[in-house]
Formats: sequence, structure tokens, C-alpha cells
Amino acid sequence: MKADLYTKISKYVLYGFAALIVVVFALFFCVGEPLTIEQISEATNERTELSYPKFTELSLYLCYAMFVVALLLVLVFETAAAIKNVMYSTAGLLKRTVRIVIVALAVVGLYFVSPDNVDFLIYLQYSLFGIAALLMVGSLLISKMRS
Repeated sequence: MKADLYTKISKYVLYGFAALIVVVFALFFCVGEPLTIEQISEATNERTELSYPKFTELSLYLCYAMFVVALLLVLVFETAAAIKNVMYSTAGLLKRTVRIVIVALAVVGLYFVSPDNVDFLIYLQYSLFGIAALLMVGSLLISKMRS
């Protein structure tokens, strides 16, 4: 019963993000004239104009929002599963608690290392993607060694 609820929630979140992505990237590629910003070189004091699409900021903020929502959903579901496991086994609770603490420590550590909020999100994304890639490769190697 609960697994069906989690599946439905994740499916609707996926559909919502997919629709939002289609709309934002259609705006990014198809709507509006490119904007220009002036860049002044400190060494030569030359002004150059750089053009970029009109909805660049919107597409970047969408990517950040999707990452934050996905991270929050993982933390909420892990916390709910950890609370549920209290009644059944302490070993499962310990594993889930360690996962939550590791993610929380990574978030806090990267927040203090990064100079501003945008850099914090970029550092967090890259570090979590790197950890996920290493865990997938490690899991693949362990499964190959066992068989």
C-alpha cells in the first residue's frame, strides 16, 4: 500500500518536472530576442557585448529548483523510512540514520566552504553527482566480483 503511494508521488513529481522542463526550454529556445550585457576588461578597459538567450536565468533556476526538490524528497522519504524501521529493526535504522547524517554533513560543509549561494548549489550538485557515480561504479564492481 505504502509502496504504491510512493510510486504515485514520484510518478506525479516526474510528470510535473517533465512538463515544466518542456515549457521552460521551449521559452529558452523559441521565445524572445537575445539579451546583451556589457563586459569591461580590466586589463585593457575595452567594452565588449555578450549576447545570451532571454530565459537563461529561468532555465538555471529551474535546474537548481529541481535539484533542491529532489534532494528534499530523498531526505523526507529516508527520514520516514528510518522512523518506520524503529519498530522493526535497529540495524536498518542505523543504516538510514547514517545516510541522512552524511548528506546533512555534506550540505552544511559545502555551505561553509562556498563563497555565495549559487556556488553552494553548484558545489553540492557536483559533489552529490560524483558520490552517486562512485557508488554506482563500486556497486557494479562488487556485483562482478561476487559472480
